Amino acid sequence: MNRIAIYSDDPVIVKHLSDVLSNHFDIFTVTNTQELSNISFALVDSQKVDTDIDLITTIESSSARLLIVGGDWSENQQVNAFVHGVAGYCCQSDSPKLIVHAVTCLLQGDTWIQRHLVPLIIEALIKKNSKSENNPINIEQVKSSPLLATLSSREKEVAKMVSEGESNKLIANNLNISERTVKAHLTSIFKKLQIPDRLHLALLIKEL
Repeated sequence: MNRIAIYSDDPVIVKHLSDVLSNHFDIFTVTNTQELSNISFALVDSQKVDTDIDLITTIESSSARLLIVGGDWSENQQVNAFVHGVAGYCCQSDSPKLIVHAVTCLLQGDTWIQRHLVPLIIEALIKKNSKSENNPINIEQVKSSPLLATLSSREKEVAKMVSEGESNKLIANNLNISERTVKAHLTSIFKKLQIPDRLHLALLIKEL
């Protein structure tokens, strides 16, 4: 059973999320950003991000998969969070079934994003990449790499659909393959292109 952390000071939110997830995952709580940086997956109360100006920096430097859960964030807030490394966003009012599904998607390496935000996130990532001198993802280097030619035709199909904001489930349905196969293709793509996730893959395809 996957271990899922909850990062919140609000006992009501902690109880709600624990009740929603405890039948599916091993739930525990963290109380500070130091603990947050040492785990692999966490649900983060949006109020923590709103009140802690350093939390975004912690998120960006962490390898953890993070799902923000909370109030009705604006689209700009959501885009900013994704650009800094958040893997998903849910409203606290979302149904328990939807929250469980979001967590499951993130555990499978997917993201939980409103599809219409994908172009905005890619645009923001392009701007960020162009301004950063120390960005670990060198888009120009990847674009000129002979490794691009090593992608199979199916991997290229998957990559294109990712750039259009398709989820693993939709990609599987469109290509008549299983979600497990989609995940295997993505793992292979990330390894070949030396990129960390689907957002950077979407960014790369957008730039080609």
